[in-house]
Parts: sequence; C-alpha cells; structure tokens
Amino acid sequence: MDYYVLRLSHHLEQVAEDLLVDDLAALGFESFETEAGRLAAYIPAKAYGEKRQEIDGLLAGLSAIESRHEELIPDQDWNAVWESQYEPVRFGDFCFVHAPFHQALPEVEYNVEIEPKMSFGTAHHPTTALMIKFLEENPPQGEAVLDMGCGTAVLGILAAMQGARSVYAIDIDEWAYRNAVENAARNGFSPEAYPHGRVRNLGEVPDSSFVDSPSPASGIPFSAGKARFRVFEGDAALLEGGVFDRILANINRNILLRDIERYSACLQKGGLLYLSGFYLQDMAMIEQECNARRLFYRRHLAEESWVAMEFIKK
Repeated sequence: MDYYVLRLSHHLEQVAEDLLVDDLAALGFESFETEAGRLAAYIPAKAYGEKRQEIDGLLAGLSAIESRHEELIPDQDWNAVWESQYEPVRFGDFCFVHAPFHQALPEVEYNVEIEPKMSFGTAHHPTTALMIKFLEENPPQGEAVLDMGCGTAVLGILAAMQGARSVYAIDIDEWAYRNAVENAARNGFSPEAYPHGRVRNLGEVPDSSFVDSPSPASGIPFSAGKARFRVFEGDAALLEGGVFDRILANINRNILLRDIERYSACLQKGGLLYLSGFYLQDMAMIEQECNARRLFYRRHLAEESWVAMEFIKK
C-alpha cells in the first residue's frame, strides 16, 4: 500500500497540536511523529486523494502552520526509509529496543527487536518510554495483559518477555495490526492473528484462557513459560468478554476518555490500568473519568510535558 507523508512546520501550542492530530486522525491519517515545531502524519494514498479538500480546508484555517510538504512513499520503500532513519533506544540495563539491522546487547536484560515500519511504538516518544518505565518498576509476572492501541506491540512484547501469562494486543489500524503480528513472531512468540471481522469480541475467541487460567489474585501458582500472544485488528468494542490483570493503553486523550469505561469493565478487581498519550494538563479530566469507573489514581511519571498514569481497580 502506498502512503503519503504530510510534513508540517508550526508554532502550535501543545494542546493545539494534540487537537490537530485528532482532527487529522478523523480524516484518515493513521500514524504520527511529533517533535518541537514539527509534525509528520501518514495516510494511505487513496484516502489522501479522497480527503484532500477537507485536509486543505483544515490546514488553511490554522495560521500557526508555517510550511507544508507532502511526499508519496511507495510501500516497498518503507524498510529502506526506516533503516536510514531509525535509531535504537536503550533503557539502562533493563531493555534495548532495536531494529533488525542493529546488534542486540547481551548485557541488557531484555532485547526487543522491532521493525516499526509506520506503526507508533518505537520507544523514541516520551509516552512509550514512560510506559516502559512502569513495566520495569512493576513486571507483570503471571498476569493477563492487554496492550490496547498496541502499534508495534513493543509494550505487549516486553510484558510477555517479563513473564506475563498472556498478552492480547489490539489496534484499529490494519498496518499496525500486521506489524504487531510480525514483531511478536520476530521476538520468539507464536502470535494468533485475528483480522477485522474474525471475531466480534474477545468472548468469541476460541479456547479462551480467560476463565481457566490462574491469575495472581487467584492464589494458584503460575508456572512461568512462554506467553500466549494474540493480536486483534479492531477497537475497544472488542473488549467485551475479556478479563485482564493489567491494561496498557498509550493512545491519546480523547480516545482514552471515550474508552475508560470499557477498560474498567474488563479489568479485574485489584488490576492495574496504565494510561499515556496525553499532557500533564489533561491529568485531572483523565482521573475524574477513571474515578467514575472505580479506577483510582496511584502515581504518575512525566517527561517533556507528557505523562503516564497508574490506576487501580477497586
């Protein structure tokens, strides 16, 4: 599939940039890269042609946009693009997130090999780094883990390496879904793939481990082994019938606010919810929505105005 990348230089405030990303996502853009004063947004070439007038209208109304450039990137060029641009990320002696063309580090506890292509979750963004820090501080040993909005599935893969009993990775973007399946296999797991429409919700998953597998809260000893890894193409509507000990959701504020109720419904009592993808100034509204769903604040981590929050289900 061919994609267009739209590159913008701007002087938007962080909140305004966040809103622009939401608006572009609503028009069909699937992945984003942000840094100070710059935004790169990726959209299938067909969708770009269909939505060009609406995109032009949206950007024309923003005086803070200083320059705009679009570039067609053929599907076969993605590997070359990432190989020329992607740098590995090391988190002390805990983990090393790297591409296939980098050498693993034997002195690091976990080497996570990611071929990101155009999926979010390369560990470069502060929100992904903050979620990795939470996993480092509190490993999900023996837990059923949900990686919601998984992107590359870097968080789910790391959780599985740490001894999670099972990992369910979900993303609405077809490219991210396929990339997550590839990356799980690349790291030694045997992912079960559920493309859009194969199941309506997790309750329909055959041979589900939700009921008969012990959770940490059950008191039944867990024998560490290779996690069961399942990847789904879809959104939070899939969560019906699921039961998790821990949920990782690194998405964006508006989607989180919409889906917190669904997260709470499938999180066990005493289970942990980790949320990121928003700014420090968004914490109050996130906490308010969580409190209404029996999810209560425990702590947070912050970097460059981005934040990740931990909640417990009571």
